[in-house]
Amino acid sequence: MSTFADEVAALRGTRPATFKDLITHPAFSKLLIAQTASSFGDWVGFVAVTALVVSKGGEAGAYAIAGVMVARTLPAILFGPIAGAIVDRVNRKTLMITADIARGSLYALMPFLGPLWMIFGVSFVIECFSLLWTPARDASLPNLVPRRQLANANSLGLITTYATLPLGALVFTFLSGGSGLLPYFEDNPVFLALWLDAFTFGLSALLVSRIQIPRPAPTSFSRLDLSRVGKDIADGVRFLRENSLASSMTLGIVAAFSAVGAVLALGPLFATDALGAGDPGWGILVTSFGIGMGIGLASSNKIVEFVLREYVFVWSIIAAAGTLLVLAAMPAIGQAAVIAVVLGGFCGSAWVSGYVLLQENVTDEFRGRTFAALTVLSRLGLFLSLTIFPIIAGAIGVHTLTLGERTFDLSGTRISLMIAGIGALLAGGLTRSRLRRFRVGKPQPLGLVPKLKRPPTHGLFVAFEGVEGSGKGTQIRLAKEWLESQGVEVLVTREPGGTPIGEELRTLLLAHDTGHIEPKTEALLFAASRAQHVASVIRPALAAGQVVLTDRYIDSSLAYQGSARGLGEQDVLTLNVWATQGLFPDLVL
Repeated sequence: MSTFADEVAALRGTRPATFKDLITHPAFSKLLIAQTASSFGDWVGFVAVTALVVSKGGEAGAYAIAGVMVARTLPAILFGPIAGAIVDRVNRKTLMITADIARGSLYALMPFLGPLWMIFGVSFVIECFSLLWTPARDASLPNLVPRRQLANANSLGLITTYATLPLGALVFTFLSGGSGLLPYFEDNPVFLALWLDAFTFGLSALLVSRIQIPRPAPTSFSRLDLSRVGKDIADGVRFLRENSLASSMTLGIVAAFSAVGAVLALGPLFATDALGAGDPGWGILVTSFGIGMGIGLASSNKIVEFVLREYVFVWSIIAAAGTLLVLAAMPAIGQAAVIAVVLGGFCGSAWVSGYVLLQENVTDEFRGRTFAALTVLSRLGLFLSLTIFPIIAGAIGVHTLTLGERTFDLSGTRISLMIAGIGALLAGGLTRSRLRRFRVGKPQPLGLVPKLKRPPTHGLFVAFEGVEGSGKGTQIRLAKEWLESQGVEVLVTREPGGTPIGEELRTLLLAHDTGHIEPKTEALLFAASRAQHVASVIRPALAAGQVVLTDRYIDSSLAYQGSARGLGEQDVLTLNVWATQGLFPDLVL
């Protein structure tokens, strides 16, 4: 669980947001292993089920594969919105465990099913449970890890989801090839793979059961009432429609998924026909794209140290669209592989940036429904890309254009990739426009980690905290006398106050005739006094090598405004870190 102490450490710069720091996070490490196991098993199961229906379908094997694809995609359209409402109303940890156990049990049952329609039905139900697990995980992350680690957490989540695809296919190949060693599996080579898949989901359920995932506040989390599901769905749709940030993020992420869907759909034809590289060429493109995506996912959190995450998200989409246009024009597999790395990098950056922006800006009340809607729309975009672009490519056919001595390939595959690139480019432009309206219409929120101005290397900063009458003034006087007796130059100051502006604000805050002051107003006035105090008194004294003794500092605001006034310690801390530009005392007494 992300603690307040974690956030203080992050803002003080003593706990960096690194992958190593995240992987050692007890709760997240269990969740990461669980997700890796279930993703790996899911890919093994996907390949195994495909092989199973082909063997059962005989001459109609191609139609059997299409049936599995429809069965895995249809739940996102029919069940996705309901899944979001359930995620927001049911304990998410229990939901994830139930989904894992159900999927594992169904995969274990699949070898005993006879007709194809039963396999299609079980695949449909398995995908319905997947639609519960994924939004529950995404909605739980902000309550599980420190906010500074959300980008890293999403990066690792996406890496484990997609990096296990080639590994799952490889393991299935090994299991099906080595199944002859056991008499029973010689005639049923896919059964072993399906039962391995079931085991991985059981392992995931066990790991999730050992994670302490905080429940959302009761005001935004209540018992599931089936009569309210329709209202919850309507609320979620209305939230996306009215929240320009959430709808813009969703549009951008769906555009990125759709662009990837076009590459997946047309990639084999592009590699074999347009580039003449055969089946190995498709493997090269997939590997190159995967490497680039890994780089994009891993580097996104570093980039946002210098550029706003909104800009990273939007320009990653636009750059990915432009790169897809360049990829469509590549004449050889070597050049296409290099461009595929770049394309994967921009797609990975867009995905993780979009996910983090949603997690940071969507309240817990609507987070489950938002991520469920995102899952539905992303899979729908992926499905439409897999379906539509091959049809467009086939309708256009193979054409060439000769200009002088040069011949240009204008095959349907290349033109379809260009159409996908143009579509993604338009979606990126629309996302950028909507985000600009959001920034104009609403104030830019303070960043969690402002551009910190590090304290001077000389001097010593000591803060004395405590309630009125606790003896702070006496201790400060004694400390000043002892330090001066040692030949140390000492500056004694206080808050609120310490500067002419600060003293005026102190008088205003403490005067009885001021009347009632709203808690937010009070917090802002204290932060304003502190900003002036630090800039004009404390930092210059520290730079001169003096010892600064202050009566009250940030901890008083955390206690009085953050806790007593109910504003929240995290928000008050963020405000004051921004006001002081990260100046914390060397010692608090």
